Amino acid sequence: MVPLRILVALSIAYVLTLVVQRGISRFVRRTIEIPGADKARAESRQHALAGALRGAVIGVIWTLAIITVIGQLGINIGAFVATATVVGGAVAFGAQQLVRDVIAGLFVLSEDQYGVGDQVDVGHAAGVVERITLRSVRLRDGQGGIWHVPHGGVQRVANLSKAPMAVLDLEVSRATALADLDEVAQQLCDALVADAEAGPNVVGVPSVVGVTNVTDDRFVCRLVASTSVGAHDAVKRRWRLLALHAFEDGRLSAPSLAAPIFHVNTAVQVPDE
Repeated sequence: MVPLRILVALSIAYVLTLVVQRGISRFVRRTIEIPGADKARAESRQHALAGALRGAVIGVIWTLAIITVIGQLGINIGAFVATATVVGGAVAFGAQQLVRDVIAGLFVLSEDQYGVGDQVDVGHAAGVVERITLRSVRLRDGQGGIWHVPHGGVQRVANLSKAPMAVLDLEVSRATALADLDEVAQQLCDALVADAEAGPNVVGVPSVVGVTNVTDDRFVCRLVASTSVGAHDAVKRRWRLLALHAFEDGRLSAPSLAAPIFHVNTAVQVPDE
């Protein structure tokens, strides 16, 4: 009877493993599927989540199966369970940071907060996502530095690749007429669209927000343009040159008598979804 019980326990564990492997994959596909999302990106997220969940559930199933087999062999499992409980508690206490990172990683993948190729700012670092695992994300910043950021340490995320907007802040002299400033700002927007390099990456029509700040010697006029994903840096580079030409040819006047200067806010703003 004992061999039969062992065989039954192992058979049940094997069947449950097959069910879990298929059921979790199907469950993940239905749960995190986002209509209109990139198919390759969605499949990558689903594969990572399904693998993690399968590993955890299958580990529990076979742990119970092994304990059952040991009990059927007549071995006292009381001491074994007590020892395993103590060891497990110690390991769990020491690995609580790791557990927090993994749980946070599950939410990052399931909610599609960011993925490979996205430009993000996670507070501790900012750059392009090169690799993402359940525990951490690897970013490459503009200087080529590689940052490894655990998911558990991320308090907020700015994904700059979802509906990105390039922002240009022009600081001009207070003596500049507002009508002239608006006209030149609109010219810069039109020139950006007509630019051979930046134009194809501009989505929609750039707009002039208007004066956003006034100080003793200057106005700050803001211009915004929606760009295609991953192209906002190229658009910003061309817009800087167009703004510089406007100062050089006298269409815009600098805030001081020193050499013409202009300030470009290189941040990318993401509108609320």
